[in-house]
Amino acid sequence: SSDLTDEEGGVVNRLMDTVGTTYIGSMYYYKDDGDETAYENAYTIANDMSALGFNLDFAPVADVWSNPDNTVIGERAYSDDYAQAAELVGNAVKGFNDGGVMCTLKHFPGHGDTAEDSHTSLAVSYKSLEELQACELLPFQADSGVHAVMIGHIAVPNVTGNDTPASLCEEMVNMVPDKENTLIITD
Repeated sequence: SSDLTDEEGGVVNRLMDTVGTTYIGSMYYYKDDGDETAYENAYTIANDMSALGFNLDFAPVADVWSNPDNTVIGERAYSDDYAQAAELVGNAVKGFNDGGVMCTLKHFPGHGDTAEDSHTSLAVSYKSLEELQACELLPFQADSGVHAVMIGHIAVPNVTGNDTPASLCEEMVNMVPDKENTLIITD
C-alpha cells in the first residue's frame, strides 16, 4: 500500500505548511541553480516525507511553463525551457528515489502550454505530435526511474483529431513512456 501526498514545494505543498517539514520554494526559481539543486531539493522533500511514513509523491511537475498566460502551472514548473526542464526533472526523480519516495511525473502530455486550468475546464494544447515530442514530452521521456505518470485532462486535438482529454484517450495513454512498468494516474 502507498501513503501519498502532493508535495511539490512552493505553492503546492501539504506537509511544509501543516507539519513544518523543510521549506523548499517553487521549483521555477531554482531553474538556473542546476542539476545538483534539483536533486537536493527533491531528496530533501522525499527524506522529510519518508520520515513521516509517506512513500509516494504526486511530484515532480514535468510541465514546461511555455505559455506565459498559464497560471495553473506557472512557477510550479522546473523551467520554461524544454531541454532544461527535462534535465532538472530527471535529476529530481533521482533525488526523490534516493530520498525513499516514489514519484509521479505530471501532467502528461504537458499542461504548461495551455491557458486553461484543467481543474475547472478542459485544457487544450494545439501542438502536433511532432511538436509535443520535441517540446512538452521531453521531461516525461527522461530515463530516470520514474514510478508513475499522472495524465492530465488535457485535449490535444491536433494529435487525436478530437477534444477527448488525454486522461480518457487510449491513444494518449499509450504514448506514456514505458507504460508497461509505470503506474498511470489521472489528474
